Amino acid sequence: MTLFVRHVAAILDSAFLETGEAVQEVVRIEIGSGGLPSCVRCGTSDTAVYRAAAEVIAELLAADARDDAVLMLRGVEAFGHPALPEIIGAAVSAGWRRVGLQTAGGLLGVGGNAPGVLHAGVRHFEIVMAPGVPPMSGTGGLEPLDGLRMLVSAASTARVRIAVSVILPTCRHSVEALPAVVADLAAAGAGSVRIVAEPGACTGSRALAAVIAACDTGVVNAVWVDVSGIELPAGHAMHRAPGVLS
Repeated sequence: MTLFVRHVAAILDSAFLETGEAVQEVVRIEIGSGGLPSCVRCGTSDTAVYRAAAEVIAELLAADARDDAVLMLRGVEAFGHPALPEIIGAAVSAGWRRVGLQTAGGLLGVGGNAPGVLHAGVRHFEIVMAPGVPPMSGTGGLEPLDGLRMLVSAASTARVRIAVSVILPTCRHSVEALPAVVADLAAAGAGSVRIVAEPGACTGSRALAAVIAACDTGVVNAVWVDVSGIELPAGHAMHRAPGVLS
């Protein structure tokens, strides 16, 4: 595992989730590991490995189901797990009112995935997208933005409220694309965005200007953007990711 992948994993392991309205406590349960998007030019991606459903269900049953916390099924593309419906059903039956999924986004637009998980009770979504080369690449050649739009449309049709946060692992190949990516995410319905900058790679005035512009783009479009891995100037200090040292 590279230093950057470990850095991204540390961000995703954070104990709190920004929903666009408030920061909520998150209980994260691994349903697998690997395979989430990263820069294809950096070559940091790895193969997805899924845990057995019985192991996952035993862990979530042992956790303390709390009304004010989110149970996030994470670590891998959730829609690739063959027992995802069973796992979600077990979580809901165990008393978890707020269930979330981690996904690369594209599979939200396939078949009945988006309306299906909404019907099952999922309301929180953490989408990991790799901006850059190829732009907004997800899994299986599918477009994550289309998946996000499908999710938002399905939620509107079902008249349910959802919380969508997007994680953007960012390297020197993708940093300058950030302002446009944030604008696209805002238009598609994202609630918040976290830029996870590769340590030491997103340096220089052009990279910093792109990150600042991405933060400002979020403000203009009513989508909160925070940043880890890169030092921000005092005027944008409020965009430093909570609990993360830049």
